[in-house]
Amino acid sequence: MRQIILDILSCDLAGQHLNLRIYGYGLMLVLGFMMSIYLGRWRARRCGEDGEVVVMIGMLSLVGGIVGARIAYIMQHWGTQFANRPNPLGAVLDISSGGLIYHGGLILAALMVVVYLRWRKLPVRRYLDIVSVSLLVGLAFGRAGCLLNGCCYGSACRSDFAVGMKFPMYSQPLVKFTHGAGPFSPATDEPSPVYGVQFESGTVHPDERLYDANSPQRLWAPRYLHGKLTNDQLAVVMDPAQWEGRFKVLVGPLGRIDEPTWQRERARGEGLLRGSENWGDALAHFDRDGDDRLGLDEMRQYLQARRDWILARFHGSGEGSLSDFERQRANAYLQEDLYALAAANWSHPVKAAQLLSMISSLILAALLAVFFRLRRREGQVFALAMIAYPLVRFAEEGIRDTNTHDLARLVLTHNQYTALALAAAGVLMLLWLQRMPASCGPVFSERLAAAKPPTNKK
Repeated sequence: MRQIILDILSCDLAGQHLNLRIYGYGLMLVLGFMMSIYLGRWRARRCGEDGEVVVMIGMLSLVGGIVGARIAYIMQHWGTQFANRPNPLGAVLDISSGGLIYHGGLILAALMVVVYLRWRKLPVRRYLDIVSVSLLVGLAFGRAGCLLNGCCYGSACRSDFAVGMKFPMYSQPLVKFTHGAGPFSPATDEPSPVYGVQFESGTVHPDERLYDANSPQRLWAPRYLHGKLTNDQLAVVMDPAQWEGRFKVLVGPLGRIDEPTWQRERARGEGLLRGSENWGDALAHFDRDGDDRLGLDEMRQYLQARRDWILARFHGSGEGSLSDFERQRANAYLQEDLYALAAANWSHPVKAAQLLSMISSLILAALLAVFFRLRRREGQVFALAMIAYPLVRFAEEGIRDTNTHDLARLVLTHNQYTALALAAAGVLMLLWLQRMPASCGPVFSERLAAAKPPTNKK
């Protein structure tokens, strides 16, 4: 799983925050589009057709595929993922985290392509056959993108399941040039989809240092974590005079500390704060006036609460002081490398739905390429694709972890109903083709020759 392939830049420029990243999901969509166009042009030329038409078909398929797939996903998940968002329009337009249903994209893209071919008076059935293989190859790349993104995952399985997969708590960029957040990207705010669902359901139990104990359904983003610490993490908490003096030097006796100042102090590993201090914890429980800053009294309350917690955990009560041995244990606990701790946390295994879908798409593409040579009527390859892929997708829904289904009781998912409808349409198309001419007519070169005006010979 690599949600981000290249994490290149994250900075503030002219008052605007600038991010430059290459996401795995988007990269696979681009590569799939390029490969599909290449195969489509090659197959068009072998059939005697204009390869440049395939480029336009590809552009229409890309736009129609993304828009249609997104519309289908929004219609299916509106009540659970979009309706209650503060900015539902922004959530609708954000496809960087996945959220596409291939059936919707296939339907809209096919309609746009058919309209375009009819408008250009081109052989519709022939071109649909030509691009059928490309559609399945593009789908395989799309499923590779789902795998990198962690979406469209399978249901839980046993640890000895033959094709089970585990997903990390946080996805690490393949190549990272930005600073901060340890091995993770500054853009990483949420755990991977699989781990997040298992955490919310109580299936996985990360170390308590990775989330707020008072908000057990929330994991801290990697930017709140830290690497291995070496300084004494108890000096400030156990000596109020130290932190109070440093606070006054830092922001003044009446000043208030904000998150950037907090993070800078924590990164120093000395002075006011230590690496074990968490801005989110402090803000959630001690920011009384809600201005996202902490004053002297609020800091005093926060660090007193930290002192009481440490004494209760390592001394057995909230009174007295730590012995040398207890102090060593407390420091070792607070100095732990939380980046490594987060990186070592993985989900329980789930069925490899994305990988199996990618493989099945490539197998279908190969079978369609073979059938292309055996077809008796133009249009049959596309009709077969309309039958074969929905049936495969129907079976794949059985290992997905998205919708409730029970085949024995005829309780199907939205995608399974759509798959049955598409397969039925494919069967009807095969029957309709039996009443159509085997060929759509002359090929590209013959149409060009027929369109040239006759020359007058003297």
